[in-house]
Amino acid sequence: MKFNKIVLCVFFIITVIKTTQAATFSSTKIELLYGQDFLRGVDGAEIDEATFTIANATGFTWGDSFFFADVNGINDTEDTGGIHMEFSTRYRFWEAKQSYIIKSAYGIIQADITSNTFVEKLVPMIGASIDWEIPGFNFFKSHLQYRDDPKKKGSSVQFTLVWNLAFILAEQNFSFEGFADWTQGEGEGVGSESNLLMQPQLLWMINKNIALGIEYQYWKNRLGIEGLNEKVPQIMARWTF
Repeated sequence: MKFNKIVLCVFFIITVIKTTQAATFSSTKIELLYGQDFLRGVDGAEIDEATFTIANATGFTWGDSFFFADVNGINDTEDTGGIHMEFSTRYRFWEAKQSYIIKSAYGIIQADITSNTFVEKLVPMIGASIDWEIPGFNFFKSHLQYRDDPKKKGSSVQFTLVWNLAFILAEQNFSFEGFADWTQGEGEGVGSESNLLMQPQLLWMINKNIALGIEYQYWKNRLGIEGLNEKVPQIMARWTF
């Protein structure tokens, strides 16, 4: 599609430019998660699955970037569940000069890449993003983007919330963080329904680098399949550097 080619070209140009500029901050995290009863076996059968995640957030004077990669099913050395990656870049076009409910506004472009036994695809996305000023939160962000899945007819909209709330309990540091994606239905037939994916995490920060906790994955109409609802608690460990 022409739209796909344009977005890919813009991605390449922006990535080259941004890597030549100094970052104002950068944080990388590695996570290992394990959960049971994922609906990912043959005909939706329940399976246990371990996931390896690496993610990076980098800030610049003009905006920020975010990348993550999930490798699913690493407990099955013969056949992993595949890999899913997302890369986004935000460019700030407005920033509040004083305390305000909206901190800043951005344009955002994103690429979602999936590769597994069943499908290989790149879904380009473009839209707007807002950073909100909410007391107690390290950050609270919202994205509204147009997306075009090359494996489906038509196009759709995705709305995303991302948050991080730090708090102290019994003199210990904790973090409540995560994201929620609502994706409008796209295409026809199986896999064309709207779906909601949420992954809130509750973490005990042992120190500034190591954290242990739980993640609860809720995926209504997983992969756009009506009635396929995944509800899986996972234990997790994180290393941040």
